[in-house]
Amino acid sequence: MVEQSFLKLFWGICLKLLPYVLVALGLKLLIWTFESFSWWPEINNPGIIIGVIGFGIAILLGAKLSVVNGRLYSIEDAVCRIVGSLRVLHHKEHLGKATLAWAIQFEETLSNLTPEHIIAARQQTTTLIAKTLDEGHDGPHLAGFTRDVSYVLHRATAEIPMAYEVFLTLTIALYTIMIAVLVPSVGGFIAIFILVFVLFGAAMLIEDMDHPLDKQGLISVNIEPLKYFISQSSD
Repeated sequence: MVEQSFLKLFWGICLKLLPYVLVALGLKLLIWTFESFSWWPEINNPGIIIGVIGFGIAILLGAKLSVVNGRLYSIEDAVCRIVGSLRVLHHKEHLGKATLAWAIQFEETLSNLTPEHIIAARQQTTTLIAKTLDEGHDGPHLAGFTRDVSYVLHRATAEIPMAYEVFLTLTIALYTIMIAVLVPSVGGFIAIFILVFVLFGAAMLIEDMDHPLDKQGLISVNIEPLKYFISQSSD
């Protein structure tokens, strides 16, 4: 993944979390004004409820993290295999310019994953394969090349199912409200702040990993091997 400075990442995370922190603290402040009234219910020993729901959220976040983390690194592996095939094809007779043009187009596609760019990349891949075969070149790397290109274009735009996202969001929101209600006084403000920082921060980072080629994300796929191939082949 692309390396970024610690301070840039720190402020990037804090800025993204700030609206959630303010909303959660505002909610706790509203509830705090009611805690002094006699009609406000007093709940003793809420630890079991908090623990069970917290454990459920941890499972949901962990399952999503496992999926998106595996996808992120599998895309990087596929890009490396694509570059390996390009290096072979680039040195074939009459294919140098064609492979370089394809690599430039593919990098532009990964930098701007619109449906139009994806369709264009698939069409150019078909054209490159046809030209390669017309020149009399074939081999296992060619089949692997087409498979890896299709894989990257598909997995780069895939996302966690919306039903899972909605349920996870509702669960975290419910847990936040529950903590605001069950933990009284100043301790409630501290608990809310820690809760938002940890849960919302984890959810935000995992969501960034679910869009691994988004330039605005804090976590993104490293396609440096492809860029290096282009720079070296252009000389």
